[in-house]
Amino acid sequence: MKQLVILGATAVAAGTIGLLSAGTAGADPVNPNQMNVIGEPYYKAVKILHGMGLSTGFGGGVGSALPQAQCMVTSQKMAGNNRMLLNLDCTKEAAEQMAESGALGSGSAPGSVGGNTLRPEQVPIAPGAAVPAPPPPLG
Repeated sequence: MKQLVILGATAVAAGTIGLLSAGTAGADPVNPNQMNVIGEPYYKAVKILHGMGLSTGFGGGVGSALPQAQCMVTSQKMAGNNRMLLNLDCTKEAAEQMAESGALGSGSAPGSVGGNTLRPEQVPIAPGAAVPAPPPPLG
């Protein structure tokens, strides 16, 4: 009888340990190894991370040759609460590196000329074109 009690207690302890181990394995649903966006344009990295249920933030950057949306992500850091901070490289060299690697893809990025409705294509005014008359004064 004493052996049966010990055997039962051992089984309960083993089951408890199994349940506790399974709970901690699933406690972190976001695996940092699966969300590497380094080398991607900022707009694409944000889209990828949002699709994974993460919020994003600007962690700093260098250069000013590119609009922020087109800058290359150079590093990333989890900031807690499922928030990823992204550091950017906005130099022409970064743009060339992304173009060579194909990171920009075939579509145009937000903020590019003629690429979307954020910044329409610039149309020059013909020299000598007539300037419209101002509206008549009110009153």
